Amino acid sequence: MSITAAQLESHVGKSMADLCSNGFTSTSQNHCAHYVSHALGLRLGLLCGDMAFATRRTGASIRCDEVYNRLEQRGPWAERPRADDGLLIFVLSRRNVVDGVMQNVPQKHVGIHFGGKVFNFSNGQHKVVADPTVEQFHAKFRGLYAGGDIELFYGVAP
Repeated sequence: MSITAAQLESHVGKSMADLCSNGFTSTSQNHCAHYVSHALGLRLGLLCGDMAFATRRTGASIRCDEVYNRLEQRGPWAERPRADDGLLIFVLSRRNVVDGVMQNVPQKHVGIHFGGKVFNFSNGQHKVVADPTVEQFHAKFRGLYAGGDIELFYGVAP
């Protein structure tokens, strides 16, 4: 994976219309995986271009669970690799990762950890945001998601 802090910072405030040339930009969709996949060039599972006949087999991944489950290196955040800039950071209920496989559930989110910040797509604000710390990112979703077991997981982008 090759991305810089400057590239990630340049995404902050951008909408999916600014980032996706395939037109998969509806504000009624969850775009967290879509954003990180465009940012990192991930093509794992269903792609944004697959949502229209004219653009099929183009673009970036759009499903959080498909991204996580297709990564070779993934697991609990506490077990992440030492060099953690550029890691994917996922947040969801611990019970929704069974035998290392993320279930397809509505309450899951992914961002990119870099320089202590978490760059992610805010579906409520419809734009890329940067949470200042992992702790603030985690706390935000503990407040939004149901259950007392909202945990962080990592993934290494290919």
